Amino acid sequence: MSGDLQRELEDLFAHYAEVIDDGDLERWPEFFTDPSLYRIVSKENWDKKLPMSLMRCESMGMLKDRAFASQKLNVYGPRAWRHFVSQIRARVEGDRIVARSNFVLYETLIEHQPQVLCLGRYLDVLVRQEGKLLFAERICVYDNAIIPGSIVLPV
Repeated sequence: MSGDLQRELEDLFAHYAEVIDDGDLERWPEFFTDPSLYRIVSKENWDKKLPMSLMRCESMGMLKDRAFASQKLNVYGPRAWRHFVSQIRARVEGDRIVARSNFVLYETLIEHQPQVLCLGRYLDVLVRQEGKLLFAERICVYDNAIIPGSIVLPV
């Protein structure tokens, strides 16, 4: 992978995390193609190729609905999220970029100590549209057997 592509992916992944962490969820769907696939799935289900996911979106409409529901409809206590993404690896396959990275997501609830909400890996397929890298697939495979609380936002 070229240094330019590495930097571009690092910038994209950091920007993606900032949009979610800053609560700017109406911008979250802008990171995806239409159609696309977004899943949050346990390692156990992923390894067994089971379809059950905590969250699954397959179109821009579904992504926008999820962002709207997370921001305006769902009821949950105030919280802060912080993503940490590392070890981005990618390879070019024709007009696609297949990438893998690790993530840790910390959550802080009011009057509580921060805790690891989930950790795992992103499995991504990206394409370039109008000069911009977008996710055609983003699969979030989390390693923890139990989520201490709930996933109320996209990962």
